[in-house]
Amino acid sequence: MMATVPTAGVDFRDLLRSGQFSDLTVVCRGTEFKLHKVIACLQSPVFLAAVNSDFQEGRTGVIKIDQFDPETVRRLVEFLYTGDYDRLPQEPQPVLEEQTQDTPSTVLHVRVNAIADYYGVKALGHLATHKVQQAFQDKWDPKTFMITAKEALGASGDKALHDSMARIAAQNMTDLVGCPELTDLVGDFAAEIMRHQGKKQADLVALRQHAEAETARLTAKFGKIIEEINTREYCRNTACAEASFGCNIEQVNSTVGEPTYILRCSYCRCRH
Repeated sequence: MMATVPTAGVDFRDLLRSGQFSDLTVVCRGTEFKLHKVIACLQSPVFLAAVNSDFQEGRTGVIKIDQFDPETVRRLVEFLYTGDYDRLPQEPQPVLEEQTQDTPSTVLHVRVNAIADYYGVKALGHLATHKVQQAFQDKWDPKTFMITAKEALGASGDKALHDSMARIAAQNMTDLVGCPELTDLVGDFAAEIMRHQGKKQADLVALRQHAEAETARLTAKFGKIIEEINTREYCRNTACAEASFGCNIEQVNSTVGEPTYILRCSYCRCRH
């Protein structure tokens, strides 16, 4: 009789919670995270290079992170094991200087994007950028955007994030032009805003030109109808007994789209 083979896969969340079989430690400002090289190094080329080096990280299996706060590191670690972050229940943490309840969620996502960019975890960077976009889509606030944009420019080198922020700014420029902080957004980011705003204007110009062309075409079409009315002295139907030509303009199609009009003799209904 064959043995029953379990169908459930490994739940890496259990490894993250327990730290069992950990062979890599990340230390951030006194907070330790127990990791596994096979999980961390497969997703981060920076971690891989560190553990394979002859430096202290490679010899001790300990990587120190001081340029990011512990909560941002926690989100990075959670993503490495679950593919998302801020999903697992967390133990109560003391309020840190870098992490307060007053910090907008969009700023926290930007910090996650920054650590993802630093350690080369591209999928996490994309996810954090998406969370920023979704947050502003759900609730738009100019002041929060300016705070987030400043954080993005200062903390992250991810061009995709910068481009996303520029697009959001272009879409909400009317709300942002009155913000005093807008003058602080200079250089490449300002150029991105102008480029996307310019594209919006170009699209509007193209739409206007199309409308003008359609207006000119319809004007010419009706001009021909008027000319026919003015030059026609009698009905082309030789059997028509009407001495002077009178006509009606009739729409011959009722389907969706541009209507078609014809002239009909008002006496015999002959089509012209």
